Amino acid sequence: MDAILEYLKTNPAVTAAIIAFIGVIVSAFVANMVSKRSTFITAVTAERSKWIDKLRSNIADLLGVCGAIHMAMPDIKSDKALERRQTADRLIALITLQLNPNDKSGIDQNLIKLLPELVKSSEKDDNSYRVFEERFVRHAQFLLKEEWEKVKSEAKGTTLAWLTGSGCKRWKRAKAYQEFCSAEKQSANLN
Repeated sequence: MDAILEYLKTNPAVTAAIIAFIGVIVSAFVANMVSKRSTFITAVTAERSKWIDKLRSNIADLLGVCGAIHMAMPDIKSDKALERRQTADRLIALITLQLNPNDKSGIDQNLIKLLPELVKSSEKDDNSYRVFEERFVRHAQFLLKEEWEKVKSEAKGTTLAWLTGSGCKRWKRAKAYQEFCSAEKQSANLN
């Protein structure tokens, strides 16, 4: 070992070449890691964005169908009414499959519970449907906002997301959602 160190001291060009070689290897390794991470982030972010758009579209379609069901009340036995109900049921299934029943925030779980209730309320011949529709839309807005923030956080990367306070913002959104749910429960208890 001493002989190698002595040789390197007396031959600075060899020492520089070895250091350069090590630098090239480390640089290639880091570039490979960054490239893989970038490709992963791009793919995940793109797919999550598509999923959010599809979910938004399915929710809007369901609200449109439920609105049509409500507007056609009390005609719930016609072929057109049954076709609308079938469409609503299909959209409920699609939306349910797009949501995570084990989501920690509870937003997905609440929407899954509200989906059948939305259709049932649209079949009532009173004003309760529009109130329920507003409530459902508010839950959906919380979900879509949370998912969009996940996309932005993933695109930034873990370190930058942490430095820009994404965790704190997520906590604030979770608290706002909990407050919304509490107010909603209190309102339901008063009625």
